[in-house]
Amino acid sequence: EFAEALRGQRLRTASVVRQALRRAGQSSPDGLSEELNEVSHALDGTLVELDRAAEELRVQNEALFSARLELEGSAAVFRDLFESAPCAYVVTDSDTCILYANEAACSLLQRPKNALAGKPLICFVPLEYRADFRTAVARSNVSTETTSWPAVLFPSGASAKLTCRMRVR
Repeated sequence: EFAEALRGQRLRTASVVRQALRRAGQSSPDGLSEELNEVSHALDGTLVELDRAAEELRVQNEALFSARLELEGSAAVFRDLFESAPCAYVVTDSDTCILYANEAACSLLQRPKNALAGKPLICFVPLEYRADFRTAVARSNVSTETTSWPAVLFPSGASAKLTCRMRVR
């Protein structure tokens, strides 16, 4: 839209300036009309550059739009794979606040997605295991490699603790 508006403004401006230059050239002495001719050529050059800039903006906009559609398609595929994975996957920030959880994780933790979002994962760790959990998380936060450790979770309303393996990157 911006490129098209720029092109339209350029056409209106060119028309107004050419008409003004024509009138000025008709009512001015010969020496001034040569200067007006130079101004007209300079203005034409500028307007051509504006046309090229508007066309480049249009091409870039089309490329961005195409890339966005491709990225959204890829993201949808990975989102579907994440959601339908048979293993529980939980994405957290470095403080273990849950950002995303797949269906398997919701089933494991016995909570709907909206109840998990923003909740610290440590809330599902029994009190006696929280110090070890915090230590393991701190160790994982300083490493760029995938770390793994055993953990114990106690989902809301569960009758027993779950022993699992955390993999963190």
